[in-house]
Amino acid sequence: MLRKRICNSLSARVFLATALVLLLAGAITFGLIAWATPSTYTAVLNDDLTGQVNALVEKLASTALADCGPVLDAFLRNTGADALLVGPDGVAVETGSRFAICPAEAGGGEEAPNSPAVAYTTVEMQGGKGAESVTVTLSDQAAIAAEVYFAGQREAYTLYVTPRLKAENLAVRALVQMAPWLLLALLAFSLLCALAYSKYIARPIVRLSGIAGKLAELDLGWTCEETRQDEIGQLGQSLNQMAQKLSAALQELKASNEALRGEVEQERELERQRTAFFSAASHELKTPVTILKGQLSGMLDGVGVYRDRETYLARSLQVTARMEALIQEILTVSRMEALDGAALCGEVDLSEAVERQLALVAELLGQRNLKVKAELCPELTVRGDWRMLEKAVGNLLANAALYSPQGGEICVWCGRRQGKAALTIENTGVWIKAEALPHLFEPFYREEGSHNRRTGGSGLGLYLVRVILERHGAGCRIENTERGVRAAVCFDGPS
Repeated sequence: MLRKRICNSLSARVFLATALVLLLAGAITFGLIAWATPSTYTAVLNDDLTGQVNALVEKLASTALADCGPVLDAFLRNTGADALLVGPDGVAVETGSRFAICPAEAGGGEEAPNSPAVAYTTVEMQGGKGAESVTVTLSDQAAIAAEVYFAGQREAYTLYVTPRLKAENLAVRALVQMAPWLLLALLAFSLLCALAYSKYIARPIVRLSGIAGKLAELDLGWTCEETRQDEIGQLGQSLNQMAQKLSAALQELKASNEALRGEVEQERELERQRTAFFSAASHELKTPVTILKGQLSGMLDGVGVYRDRETYLARSLQVTARMEALIQEILTVSRMEALDGAALCGEVDLSEAVERQLALVAELLGQRNLKVKAELCPELTVRGDWRMLEKAVGNLLANAALYSPQGGEICVWCGRRQGKAALTIENTGVWIKAEALPHLFEPFYREEGSHNRRTGGSGLGLYLVRVILERHGAGCRIENTERGVRAAVCFDGPS
């Protein structure tokens, strides 16, 4: 479990690695110090002792041989070293103090009291006659040899001085004794440094890792607050820029998807309307075709009333005319749906179109004894196809004429409303049920709920009006007024 947590945590790995490196560096440093201390300690001690020996030689140069005992004793007390004074004949000199004498190997004499606790073995001269020092090996330690000239003496005496070194260096022993405490201090220092270092190094990386995780989940509602100027800070700034660009791209993609979804839904709706339209058209054509087939079969067989062929031929012709009108309206709708934008770029004088359509329905208006009150604004132009627009205006006028009572009035107004071209056609004396108003522009819809052509047309007139006006950027609504029913058309574009 612990190993898994360490493997999954960058901070833990950095902490352990840093602590181990510091501990290893401290241990190596301690080992090097322990290894170099003896030789360094001996060298320092010899250098210091050599300086003191030189100072002693200068002092003895002004001291008589008989008076050198106290000087040498003071030297031994100060330095803690062992010394031996040898005369020109190679025999140790008795100074009358506790100073050392020469061992038997040096000249065959007897060992004097207070001799040093070392044995003389060899004397190796360094330099020629008159040299200030020689090296004497006393036991396994290096001795310092110096020539001494006493006051009133011409002969040179030799002074051998050996530092008192033990087999185990005191400094090393001190380090060994302090080793446990040093290791504890080193461990604590390493752990604290590793903790601080791991937090300094791993914390921003952990934060960036969390941000990258949110970015992978497309959670872009964050900002990296890293203010460092190094590579980690640059990485945080790069993540911020990437998040901003990704957010903008996602917003654009979302908007595109919404638009595409809207287009798909619109296309589906158009397809549904197209399917419903052709289904209703098939139903509308089925009835007259069936009637026509029955009448023609009856006339051919001479059955019953169908023996009067002249009468039923005339009726068949009327049925054929209604079928032709229905087919023409279906074709008009089909052409309108397939009409491209180029055909809608012409300029149409709306007032002139209304005047022409009023002239076309004048006979129908006269038959029904309808009064027309027209108020048309001259030179009111809109963009579109004049044939389609006149078809829409004609259907509205025909509906107003067909559904107005005898002696009614039709009011036509054409002008500008809020800077846009507008047209209203109102017929008096008749109203439409409120529940029928939302369905008037549906194909083959009749207010009475039947398909009886004696009380209504094909049901495509207002549907065709809606299709034409929508293609021209216009809208139409039909509403009941105090006087009757009013159809209001408003074009979106400026007049």
